[in-house]
Amino acid sequence: MPLFVVNRTLPGITPDALMSAGVRAKTCCAEMTQEGESVRWVRSFFVPATEQTHCYFEAASKEAVEEANNRAKIPFVDVAEVVEMTPEAV
Repeated sequence: MPLFVVNRTLPGITPDALMSAGVRAKTCCAEMTQEGESVRWVRSFFVPATEQTHCYFEAASKEAVEEANNRAKIPFVDVAEVVEMTPEAV
């Protein structure tokens, strides 16, 4: 399944608000999957120095990832398909 990165800028976000956003993302992905549109939140990285997050999702399409994030009410700058590289794969 394709992998996507969701780039966000979240100025002033608190640790509690960040955790709440994660819960909403997880819940919305589960709901969409039950509805027949498979979306899975894989992981996120938060960069405190720049107040940015990079969140990775598996889904059939960019539109499905956008819908999951819109349902979760988590703002984003953009969504792009990525190619995963790991030390084990190189």
